[in-house]
Amino acid sequence: MKTVVEEIEEHIARVGTHPVYGYVHCLRVFALAEELAALEGISYDEEILRAAALLHDVGLYKAYALREPSDHAKRSAVVAGRILKDWDFPPQASQAVIEAIEHHPPGAPAGTASETVLLKDAVGLDYLGAIGISRMLAMVGTEEDVPDIRAAIWNAESLRRRIPDLLVLRSSKDLAAQRIREMDAFVEDLRYSTAKLKLL
Repeated sequence: MKTVVEEIEEHIARVGTHPVYGYVHCLRVFALAEELAALEGISYDEEILRAAALLHDVGLYKAYALREPSDHAKRSAVVAGRILKDWDFPPQASQAVIEAIEHHPPGAPAGTASETVLLKDAVGLDYLGAIGISRMLAMVGTEEDVPDIRAAIWNAESLRRRIPDLLVLRSSKDLAAQRIREMDAFVEDLRYSTAKLKLL
């Protein structure tokens, strides 16, 4: 018999098809959060963290995108609350998942629960490095503020400057520094190959 979190994962695998914030993004975020917990020696509830990682962007998916508040974290929290209730996830654990989702965007208040902090920093790290640039390039033509490759690179560089100061954990900041080196090398090569992005 499947656990509730396994049922949630199957659901997100079906509905979370977006290349930027879909199911695979959720899997990366969960893996990063677990890595951070190990590096920092932080104890956490695995089911709460996994459910929060799987559901943190659910409000962005087509099945739910137009039904709830415009802020994606609030919308995702509302949708996650319904999903958790429908599948009889324990109420106290559900509240912990919802809190983590509400606080996950970079720049939002940090929250205090270990699952909230781990999710927040893992989400922030997924905006950086080779994966961060890849995600931004995947948005070209699908998001209003990313109409072309030049805009994607501008957005990636903006995140590269902002995200490190928004991270909570020391290990997150160390991983961010490594990912920033990846980004800098890529952008330097790209600028060289495109006459400082003029030929993009």
